[in-house]
Amino acid sequence: MLQRQIDLSVLEMLLRGAEYLQARGVVQPRAEADILLAHTLGISRDKLYLRRNLKVSNQDQERYVKLLQRRGKREPLAYVVNKREFMGLEFYVDERVLIPRPETEILAEKILALRETKSHSGYNKKYKSPRVLDLCTGSGALAISIAYYWPEAKVTAVDISKAALEVAKYNAANLQTPIDFRQGDLFEPLNDEKFDIIVSNPPYVSQREYVECSPEVKHEPPLALLAGEDGLDFYRKIAAQASRFLGNEGLIWVEIGCTQGKQVVTFFTDKGFKTVIFRDYAGLDRIVLVAKE
Repeated sequence: MLQRQIDLSVLEMLLRGAEYLQARGVVQPRAEADILLAHTLGISRDKLYLRRNLKVSNQDQERYVKLLQRRGKREPLAYVVNKREFMGLEFYVDERVLIPRPETEILAEKILALRETKSHSGYNKKYKSPRVLDLCTGSGALAISIAYYWPEAKVTAVDISKAALEVAKYNAANLQTPIDFRQGDLFEPLNDEKFDIIVSNPPYVSQREYVECSPEVKHEPPLALLAGEDGLDFYRKIAAQASRFLGNEGLIWVEIGCTQGKQVVTFFTDKGFKTVIFRDYAGLDRIVLVAKE
C-alpha cells in the first residue's frame, strides 16, 4: 500500500495514509495522515483539501511514506514533524526531550497570572521583574514561554541532560528569549542564589506506571519520565532543598501526576510550607502551589 505509485492525488494519498495508520493502532489516523502530508508538502493542513486533486510528485510520495512508516512504528507525531505548539509558540522537539503537554500550559498560565491585578493563585504577591527558576526544563517550553510573555522576568533554567539543554537553547534562540541555562541535578548548578518563583514539571512516572504507558510515551527519554519506584523522588528532593533558594515571599509551583496531590503536599508541609492544589480542565489534581508559612 505504501509503495510509491504514479499519479496519486493528494486525496488518494490521504486516504491511503489514514488506512495505513489505522491498521497500526494510531488513535486519530485521518487527522495525523493530514498533518503528515501537509508537513511533507510544506502547506497548512486546511489547504490540503483545496488541492485534493493535485498530483503528488514521486519525491513527495517517498517523503510521505517515510513519515508514515515512522508514525506507524508509534513514534510520537511531534517527533516525526519535529515540532509541538505550547502556549501559542512553536517548539522544536525530538527524542532528546519530553514532548510538552497541554496540561503544562496551566502551570505557565499560573505563573504569568502573577503579573495581573488579581492572580489565579489567590496570593496577593505581585512581581515586576522576578527571578524565576525552572527545574527540569527539558525542551525549555515553560521557561521560554514565561520569558517570552513576561520580558521583565529573569529566567534561569536547569536540566541534568546536556542533550535536552541543546534543544532548549535552540528553542530559546529561535524565539529570541534570553534564558540562563545551566546543567545539573535540580539545585546543584546554583550558587547561593534566591528566586522569587521556582517552577518545575519534573519526571513523575512510577516504574509500575511506565510499564503500562503507550508505545508513543516509551519513545520519549526515560530520564524525563521516571522518578523512582513511586514516581515521587523529585518532589522529595525539591521540598528538602527549596528553602535555601527561595526568596522572601517566594512561591513554588510544581506539576504533579493526578493521583500524587496528597503525597506531594505532605512533603512540603513537613518542611514548614503551606500549599494549595489546583485542578486541570478534566477536574484532576495537576498543580501544587507552595509558599512559606
